Amino acid sequence: MKQNQKTRPIGLGSGLSSLLGTEIEKKSENFKIVPIEFIKPGPWQPRKTFDKNELESLSNSIKKQGIIQPVILKSNKSLKNHYLLIAGERRWRACQLAKIHEIPAIIRDDIDDEKVAELSLVENIQRSELNPIEEAEGYQLLLNKYKYTQEDVSKAVGKSRSYIGNIIRLLTLSDMAKDFLLQKKLTIGQIRPLIGHKDTDIYLEIIRKNNLSSRQVEKLIKKGKVSEFKTKIKDINIIKFEKELSEITGLGVSINFDDVTEKGNIKLECKNLKEFNYIIEKIKS
Repeated sequence: MKQNQKTRPIGLGSGLSSLLGTEIEKKSENFKIVPIEFIKPGPWQPRKTFDKNELESLSNSIKKQGIIQPVILKSNKSLKNHYLLIAGERRWRACQLAKIHEIPAIIRDDIDDEKVAELSLVENIQRSELNPIEEAEGYQLLLNKYKYTQEDVSKAVGKSRSYIGNIIRLLTLSDMAKDFLLQKKLTIGQIRPLIGHKDTDIYLEIIRKNNLSSRQVEKLIKKGKVSEFKTKIKDINIIKFEKELSEITGLGVSINFDDVTEKGNIKLECKNLKEFNYIIEKIKS
């Protein structure tokens, strides 16, 4: 698709660092120590989820080493002496866990909101800090709100046009399919064959339980036969509950419950010893 406007200069490839990195030293007059409670995430932030273990690790580091790099803020026009985050939301959240009441910041009121949104989005995408759905929503935002073409997005984030197109198609998945992806119960490869098909939620648990490859999923969808798999499909409320528990614990959660016998089990998936010890301590307390 051709652009109606002039070709966009692809200077966004270096993200926020290109705009904020070298200029921070030159703008020391904009340096401030800001109370934590006077800051909140900007509406342009594409990232919605944060790994609990990573935040705790960063919090412990901040307790020992302090905050090496200031966050970047923009004045909140709605509240005097309050600010919106441009960059550094992980540091801000980690400081709250560390019970630090103030944080060093650079105030950049010279950047307009639309430019902030573009740069924040590209920076998060390049640093691989977004889950697949957040990434897809980010690309879609660039296309819809900022009138990028897929070619513009491709050059800005350094990924192929086909990759951009395939990721965006994830947004057409059902809510249940998105939850399976976000909880890492299924990979993008396993779930991609479901895109564009109706009533595919019945296949999700089958794919996970039998660990089907993308090619096997394609064959299953094509045949439309699920009787050979003796798998009970989970209720949507259980899926939502799994998501809630996963967000609270920071771990993968799987719930199996039989409505007839009213019995079941909850499985917490720990990727390492630290996560295992963490959940044991929580249970003991």
